[in-house]
Amino acid sequence: MQKFLKIILIALLAFFCLMVQNTFAEDQLIKTPADYEGPFYPVTSQQDIDNDLIQVKGQAGVAAGDILNLSGMAVSTGGEPRAGVIIEIWQTDPQGRYKHPGDSTPGERDPLFQYWGAAITDTDGTFFFRTLIPGAYNPRPAHIHYKVLQDGKTILTSQVYFIGTDEREKIPSMTSQIKLQTIDLKPTATGEFEAFFRIVL
Repeated sequence: MQKFLKIILIALLAFFCLMVQNTFAEDQLIKTPADYEGPFYPVTSQQDIDNDLIQVKGQAGVAAGDILNLSGMAVSTGGEPRAGVIIEIWQTDPQGRYKHPGDSTPGERDPLFQYWGAAITDTDGTFFFRTLIPGAYNPRPAHIHYKVLQDGKTILTSQVYFIGTDEREKIPSMTSQIKLQTIDLKPTATGEFEAFFRIVL
């Protein structure tokens, strides 16, 4: 009888552990998928590498284009904020041109646009960029590249794409988890746009 009760007890304990494990797994967030860096990661040094890409230090005026207030949050798979990590972004201007010696797309680069910036996540994991909505170029849809760095090491390289009211809704994905990389552009009362994206590390 004691042996039978012991077996029942072990079975119940194993079942309980399995239930706890499954519940914990269901509560976990899916990691943001990596996406390729592409050939236009910035190589030209610049003095101004902050989170405001539409105004270059020492220049009068702001960059031309649709302004995007891009906010976000970096968290762990358990939902805990990741404070103090660096988020780097780089992108095209509204005409689909990078500021990179390897980009042969014709046209003048906007001297008032920064093209590349960085922000550090706050204690609650949040970050913010003021930039422009990037232009698409054949064969790529509009997108923004980004890297996440911690202690000088890159821990994620990925991209964000846009859901809009036009053809940007038809996004060719570079990964199988495009929904985790797609953000919604929302117009604001001031004529600008805003969007939010979460990075799960």
